[in-house]
Amino acid sequence: MTAGAAGLVPALRPGVCQLWWASARDAHPTLRGLLDEDERARSGRLRQPAARALHLTAHALARTVAAAHLGVPAGELTLTATCKRCGGPHGKPLPPGPLGLSWSHSGDRVVVAVTLGTEVGVDVERIAPYARETAERVLRGPERAVLAALPEPRRPAGFVRYWTRKEALLKATGDGLSVPPELLHVTAPDAWPRLLSWSGPERPRLPLHMYDLDAGAGHLAALASVGAPVRPAAHDGSALLAAAVAAADAPATPRDLTPLTSERPVAP
Repeated sequence: MTAGAAGLVPALRPGVCQLWWASARDAHPTLRGLLDEDERARSGRLRQPAARALHLTAHALARTVAAAHLGVPAGELTLTATCKRCGGPHGKPLPPGPLGLSWSHSGDRVVVAVTLGTEVGVDVERIAPYARETAERVLRGPERAVLAALPEPRRPAGFVRYWTRKEALLKATGDGLSVPPELLHVTAPDAWPRLLSWSGPERPRLPLHMYDLDAGAGHLAALASVGAPVRPAAHDGSALLAAAVAAADAPATPRDLTPLTSERPVAP
């Protein structure tokens, strides 16, 4: 499945976070062969076609990228989730070895983040109408005050900027939403992303770094890393998935063993 796609994935360098961008439009039935049994079952339980397309694209892309770096077939890659609090089989799915991996999807966008030896979290969100009750539930008082002072047309994007930063941080630390987002206080939407405070007894001891990302029209995204800073580098996940589909559908000939190259532009 991934013999051709692997040639499109450059080697990971320390200090670099590869960001692979794709779209729900990249979903293809062939990609279901990359998912494990649990992922296929979860996809089948999603009632909305758009949700199934996002789920398939995100999981297939994450597996294709991680498998290429590990040198294994994507369909044979094992992703293990272990809760950092209770040790149960749930939480952030991780590949074996030193890879840091995170992915997110919303609206029409999918993003996968992968690093070497650094834990990362990524979040992308479609800019939706502003809901004051949601802001009151997940933002701290100073953040709500900043949002209320913004012109009304800017509040939806302002809230999503706050949310993506917080969720990226909680993904990077492995806490997820087991830590209420309102315990985190981050900088204002127009300011450089930074954690100002983490209330409660479980603040990570290692430094936390945040980056705002260009997710394309109608979406916002953020990246976070634990311990060391990283340099975000964007890559074309749509081309990668197209190569995986083409490799799976092509007849088995010696030509198929030649790594593919791409001149397509990198996604945003």
